[in-house]
Amino acid sequence: MDDEERGQGSPEQSVRIFLVEDNPDHVFIALTVMRQVLGDCIEMLHAQNAEEALEMIMQFTEYDRPDLFFVDLRLPDNGGFSVLTAIRASEVCSTVPLFVVTSSMYDRDIAESYELGASAVLSKPLSRAKLREELTRIGALAPSGQPVTNTSYRH
Repeated sequence: MDDEERGQGSPEQSVRIFLVEDNPDHVFIALTVMRQVLGDCIEMLHAQNAEEALEMIMQFTEYDRPDLFFVDLRLPDNGGFSVLTAIRASEVCSTVPLFVVTSSMYDRDIAESYELGASAVLSKPLSRAKLREELTRIGALAPSGQPVTNTSYRH
C-alpha cells in the first residue's frame, strides 16, 4: 500500500500553512494539532512577529501563497490586527482562509477579527475537534477527514 492509498497524500497534495505566532510553546501545540488533523502532508511557514509576517505576505505570489493562514491576535503592539489587515489587502492572499487563534475572548476582538475577514476565531490552546470542524465548514477538509487538494486556492 503506498502513501496515497493510506490517505497520506503525495507532496503535490500538501497543505501550505502560514502561522504567525510569537510564543514557541503555542507554535509547537498548533503544529502538533494541525498534523493530527491534516496528517503529515503539511508545509509550515512561520513568522514570529507582525513585522516578519508583513514582509512575507508582500512576497507571496499566486504560485507560492499559503492555503491557510493562522494568526495569533495578541501579537505585541496590536500586531495581529495589522497582519489580518495586510492579508485581506493583499491581492494574492485576500481569498485564502484566515483563522484567528487567540486567548482573548473579548467580544470586541472577536467582532473586529470577523470584520477584518477572519474565516473563524479559534481559542487557545488549539483544539483538534474545533480545528477539524472549522476546516470542514470552509471546505478545506472533506467530511471524511482528508484534506481537500489545494488547487482551488492557486488559480
